[in-house]
Amino acid sequence: MRITASHIINWVDNHSKEAQANLPRWIRRLCFDPNATRQLSFPSGDSTFMPGWDGVLFSDQGNAWIPKGASRWEIGCDQTVTAKANREYRKRTKSTSDEERHSCTFVFVSPRRWKGKRKWIAAQEARNEWAEVRAYDADDLEQWLEQTPAVALQFGEELGLSGPGIESLSRYWQIWSQQCAPAITADALFVDRIKIRDELSAKLSEVSPSSSSLTIRAESVEEAVAFCTATAIHLSSIQDEAVVVTDETGWRYVDANPQLRLVIAANAEVATRPVSRPKLLVVIPQATGNWTGKTYSDELTLERPGIYEYEKALVSIGVEESDARRLALNTGRSWTVFRRTNAINPAIRHPAWLDTPQANCLTLLCLLGAWNSRKDADKAVVTDLANRSYEDIEQDLHALAAMDDAPLLKIGDVWKAKSPLELLGQIGNRITTGQLDRFFSIAKTILETPDPQLELPDEERWKAQVYGKIHLHSGLLFEAICDSLIKLAVRGVELPALQNLHIDGRVDRLIHDLFDTADEIRWLSLASHLPALAEAAPDAFLKAIEKSLRQANPPVLHLISETGSTTGFGGRCWHAGLLWALETLAWAPNRLTRVALILAQLSHEPVKGNWSNTPASSLFGLFRSWLPRTAAGLPARIATLDKLIAHYPDVAFDVLIALGSGGPQMAGPAAQPKWREDDAGAGHGVTVAEVQAMQIAARERIIRLSHHNASRIASLLEHNVLTHQDDMPEVLSLMEPFSTKQAIDEDRDLLRKALRRVIHWRRNYDDAPTEELDRWLKPVEEMYERLAPHDLIVRHRWLFGNHWPELPCDDRLNDSNAKIELVTRARIAALSEIFRAQGMPGIEHLIETSTEPGSIGNPLVQAVGNTFPWSQWIADFGGEFLPMEKHSWCISSLLGSPGFADNKVLSSVIELGKTNSWSSEKLARLLALAPIHTQTWTLAQECGPEVEMHYWQQVRPGYWRYDTELGHIVESLLQAKRPRTALHCCEFDLDKMSSGLLMDALQHLLAGEEADVNMIDSWHLDKMLQRLEASSEIDRATLIQLEFSLFPALSYGYEGSARALYEGVMSEPELFKELICLTFKPDHGEREELTEATQAKAHVGWKILHACKRQPGTQDNGKIDPAEFARFIESARNLCMTVDRIGSCDRALGQIFAHGPADEDGTWPFLPAREILDGSDMDEMRSGFYIGTCNKRGVTCRSPCDGGELERTLATSYRDQAERMQSTHPNVAAVLESLAIWYERDGAREDVNANLRKEGF
Repeated sequence: MRITASHIINWVDNHSKEAQANLPRWIRRLCFDPNATRQLSFPSGDSTFMPGWDGVLFSDQGNAWIPKGASRWEIGCDQTVTAKANREYRKRTKSTSDEERHSCTFVFVSPRRWKGKRKWIAAQEARNEWAEVRAYDADDLEQWLEQTPAVALQFGEELGLSGPGIESLSRYWQIWSQQCAPAITADALFVDRIKIRDELSAKLSEVSPSSSSLTIRAESVEEAVAFCTATAIHLSSIQDEAVVVTDETGWRYVDANPQLRLVIAANAEVATRPVSRPKLLVVIPQATGNWTGKTYSDELTLERPGIYEYEKALVSIGVEESDARRLALNTGRSWTVFRRTNAINPAIRHPAWLDTPQANCLTLLCLLGAWNSRKDADKAVVTDLANRSYEDIEQDLHALAAMDDAPLLKIGDVWKAKSPLELLGQIGNRITTGQLDRFFSIAKTILETPDPQLELPDEERWKAQVYGKIHLHSGLLFEAICDSLIKLAVRGVELPALQNLHIDGRVDRLIHDLFDTADEIRWLSLASHLPALAEAAPDAFLKAIEKSLRQANPPVLHLISETGSTTGFGGRCWHAGLLWALETLAWAPNRLTRVALILAQLSHEPVKGNWSNTPASSLFGLFRSWLPRTAAGLPARIATLDKLIAHYPDVAFDVLIALGSGGPQMAGPAAQPKWREDDAGAGHGVTVAEVQAMQIAARERIIRLSHHNASRIASLLEHNVLTHQDDMPEVLSLMEPFSTKQAIDEDRDLLRKALRRVIHWRRNYDDAPTEELDRWLKPVEEMYERLAPHDLIVRHRWLFGNHWPELPCDDRLNDSNAKIELVTRARIAALSEIFRAQGMPGIEHLIETSTEPGSIGNPLVQAVGNTFPWSQWIADFGGEFLPMEKHSWCISSLLGSPGFADNKVLSSVIELGKTNSWSSEKLARLLALAPIHTQTWTLAQECGPEVEMHYWQQVRPGYWRYDTELGHIVESLLQAKRPRTALHCCEFDLDKMSSGLLMDALQHLLAGEEADVNMIDSWHLDKMLQRLEASSEIDRATLIQLEFSLFPALSYGYEGSARALYEGVMSEPELFKELICLTFKPDHGEREELTEATQAKAHVGWKILHACKRQPGTQDNGKIDPAEFARFIESARNLCMTVDRIGSCDRALGQIFAHGPADEDGTWPFLPAREILDGSDMDEMRSGFYIGTCNKRGVTCRSPCDGGELERTLATSYRDQAERMQSTHPNVAAVLESLAIWYERDGAREDVNANLRKEGF
């Protein structure tokens, strides 16, 4: 294809307005050089009518057509070229300064032939008004276009002159992207592919001195080509030097235009005989599944975007947000499938694979959806359904997977339909009646199979795979069959060939048969699949639940009762699937009421633990005012609320409270239908007016439900439903009936507590003026007083409910002591009133009913006075002085009050006890209630050694800082065999402890004393060992033995705290040998039978060796002495050889070497370790090194869809190290190479898992 001057003139003559608007654009394209253009502005289209130059250009280099430096351009399409040129020249010369003109070139362009061009140029040059004057006509444009073939090609396409087998980038992209509605944009195609786009851009920009090729793989060849063209256009610097070859004849154009740097083949067949020349890059597209003739040449693979990114891309091109998620699932996140299913041209909707002989086996994927070819049970299902051998089936599948735009995916061992709904639409008419019968029979058999893990006790179920208690079929097949039931029920009825088979009815019958008489085992076995089964047959599923709930012991409730309180490792929320199933069905307005009533019934079953998935939370989600999880309108939701109130008022009240609660709220996602469109257009929030209408409706109903119910009225205030100033008259009117004498005290106290909170908050935190607050709080405070319970104990017990009660007054005091004084005065007043009215029996009643009796003791002394016979009262009221009793708690506070600081009362009680022959244990318990200080210890000592011993056995010193008394406390606790309490007491004050005493305490700990008290945590234990290691008082051998014994308590990363132990093991070969003997049996022969104690020590030894990172020969400065390193290894191996444990020795040393450092040049492992590991007889040591290297990696964290990039990075690192020592240490290099191979395989496994997660498995 060649564009001549005549073509250009004909274009101007026949399309004058189009030429006038678009010619500047083509001139702009011709002028642009990414390496030389500094300034470029050629307005085109509607902008040509704007005042100013037609073109402004600055080029650093210039060429035959482009002036070097600054130039100003005028373009005219007039037939009288000379006249137009003269007018533009005079006008621009007059309006341009001398300085600018003498530094710029004036250029005039006409798309016509201009006979007087040279004469005109000469005349203007003679004027010497511009630095240079140029003029171009149609003949010049023809020659210019010959040197820019990509621009010429696109210009020719616009003129209708495109040649055979060749297309410009823009034309190919336009045709591909606009064949569907909505059209696909480049930005959408790039979503979640920015990294691969940038890699491709870098490769397209590279200039190779020789001819090169690049393979790009995508789901379809067309998508690969479209992505390349979009990337080249985005790159801009290369688009004017690039074309798409659509046919072999197009190579002639490429061959004739050496200026082209990039050629994109439209398919692999076109690229079989490409042009080869320097600096030319040929891009060859391939389908992802076609690996025929794969080489190790440069190649990129285009993955499908993730589900969430694909949804966003769909929204960006105009798809409704409510439809984007479903469309993303329908199309399998594939732009090729999206383009086909939404095609404007019907011919595109018919894929090539549909006409292949192997296409009939796709009916299996229509019905089964997916299976794992490594599972024999899965393959048996496929074979039964197809009535063919599995080998023949898999041959057909492999042939289809290798096709362009393959309809299926092979991910590891998993076969899966890429776009299940499209496949059903394309191939569903080939499903036979026999296949359907076999499918429903298979589905029924598999879904009726009890889950083998249920045969295990609840606490053992997390180990089901260890015990082999798992289904024979893969979990993937379970999910896929359930998913297929939804597809068949929802979309099967739309296929003409399947309409007469009544598939939806068959699905209904299957779900009915599964659950109609289901016991708890059936519900638990299918717990994970309930959302899909519910969506497949909503009415049958709801009927089954309703029937189950009507039974005496509803089997469905076992899903809730079976859920344990453990939410961590091993815990499972069995009822989550049931709630998600109901949430899925509730989107449909016609099912909202039934689902709400079911959830209300489920709410009566208590949920153990702190699971966020509860029936109550799912129920509230249906009615949330600002984000209801249903497509039902406001009237329908309110009607359902009324139905809920009529049947389950308590549950409805909780929903109404949540609806009316003030303050910020949060909401999580609710389960949504996968294939049904019940949620279309819903779930994205409602209008402000609708939110307010729902809140008003909730307010009306909550007030109606609260009449004559003190608990509900109090809830209105506690949950900030009615706390605004305007709401208080309504609240007070609800409380009015409870202010009468007939109301019971408990109700009055409940309401008073709610009002007290309002008063306290307003008086302390409301910024309103005091007068205004006084005005509107006056009736509230009056009601607060009127509601005062008649019983003094009930009236005042709130003051003793916690240490910091909320007073119904302004208690914002800068001094905390002043606030304490305010609370104390209130408590003294209350206790005085009770004592005056009821005496000590009233006080005792208060103590027994208080939740914080320790707050009574101190103010009680001030309320009653010192003249009261406290000693006798304590002796009588104290009982046995048991530590957790409420009266003991109060007495402890009483004895610690300032009024009893002299211990006279305590001494008197002790004397009474002796008089009454109290046991030594009881006296000790009394003393343990007193403050922990010297006076108390003196009293205990005076009571005799037996009482003193019992005292130290019971006293709870806590974490107070005791300064000089700490040593005495620790010694006394150790004498009482309480080392754990002693260590807890001093763990924050180790600097005040002598090393000997600390050592003594730790040895008492190892003796097993006080096993019922919490163990010292690893952090504090580490600090204690640091203290001992820094001390010169402790013998090193003793310290090593101590650290060995304490090692089981060093966990959570503190295994390295046993520094002295590691130093000894890695510097004394004899000690290392002893550890090996303790841990491992002999290499030959049998080991003597182990006792339980010996087994425990062997386990400790293994943990020490496994955690050891210290290398032999390590000096105090951290450096390793190579000679000492070698000496230790030789000695340790010789010693272990004498006790028949050389294999265990070598493996242990190899694992330790894995933690060794690298050489200064980065080579790893370091040279002394390499020298030993490379020995020909060191196979066991190299094996240990391999294992230790794998183990030291620890836990990895990654995004669920990241794949094995971390493993490939490790593989590259190990391979690089292997190459460094291939010649010097070949055996070590072989180990490193095997590690690289292992991590490559592990990375591939992670890729498979990531791809399965992307597919929703």
